[in-house]
Amino acid sequence: MSKRLIGCIALALAALPAIPAPAQEASDPLRIVLVDVEGGAAALYITPQGSSLLIDTGWPTGSGGPRPEPGKPAPPPLNSAERIVAAARAAGLSKIDYLVISHYHVDHVGGVEDLLKAFPVGTVIDHGPNREMPPEGANPAMLHFATSTLYPAYLKAIEGHEHRVMKAGDTLAIDGLDLTAVVSDRKVIEAPAGAATNDACATATSKAQDGGEENARSLGFLMHWGKARLLAAADTSWNVENELACPQNRIAPVDLYIADNHASDISNSPAFVNSIAPRVVLFQNGPRKGADASVFETVRAAPRHEALWQMHTAERAAGHNEPPQRIANLTGGTDGHPLSVYVARDGAITIVNPRIGHSETYPAGK
Repeated sequence: MSKRLIGCIALALAALPAIPAPAQEASDPLRIVLVDVEGGAAALYITPQGSSLLIDTGWPTGSGGPRPEPGKPAPPPLNSAERIVAAARAAGLSKIDYLVISHYHVDHVGGVEDLLKAFPVGTVIDHGPNREMPPEGANPAMLHFATSTLYPAYLKAIEGHEHRVMKAGDTLAIDGLDLTAVVSDRKVIEAPAGAATNDACATATSKAQDGGEENARSLGFLMHWGKARLLAAADTSWNVENELACPQNRIAPVDLYIADNHASDISNSPAFVNSIAPRVVLFQNGPRKGADASVFETVRAAPRHEALWQMHTAERAAGHNEPPQRIANLTGGTDGHPLSVYVARDGAITIVNPRIGHSETYPAGK
């Protein structure tokens, strides 16, 4: 693992002491590190007591890395597990207490085997059996990365670990971080008793494309940290999002939203995004994956919108990107920079871009 990579991740995690915060909250933020796994998914949550939760593990070693630029040497192969381990060690962790695999697509489950070999992991959590089968006549390359191939390998890799299946409505508590599974295996959480009809549903539309059956079966969470509300629903697809919002809003407004499905336009239904009304949104996108132009527009038009940050410059959404200080990895730059997020119990959010040391704080919402 390169010293440069470890150094850039350590910089993000070391930035906390310099971040201004209200005195009563300065010592106990929830830390979130979005690890750059090149358009895959890996997000590390760390409590002040040092407990940890990792959601997804990126790609298998050698897959999903940046493409070579014309006239330049090919970049070294991506190792998602190495980047996750570097982030964990930089955060002072000697173990990941909980590993969540949201679903069995290769960019989420691919790094499991390498991670478990490289770093101690406690309980493994998922939505239950794989439900996605490859199409008839799939070629060997498709079958190699098919969920029907990856899922048995995943089960073998986690042998000996405590294993929990979480269904919609199930909960998990970690040092005051309270997680509720709002969607799992294509089921959504029940609407609160007496919930009113959601006006945003009047313009809701359906979408046939979902990127594969496993997206719709993603395990996703609403998290509470004090007064702060965070939503991370993995690759939950458009129609399932609408079930979370319509006819009653099962989520209600959130402070922080990690945009579904890498901010692609087969997710992030306007009816859903308007219903959750996130103040701050993170795109866990790759240079050419996710971060579609229509999703930029949907997020920016949502009620209460304050800020949007990106893992990578979105090369296929030119003209829609945020300013460079809110993008962890620029086109043509060195990949591997994470985004670091600090969530105070009152709902204030600070985000750090370690590539340039830039940070912004968004005070608690009303």
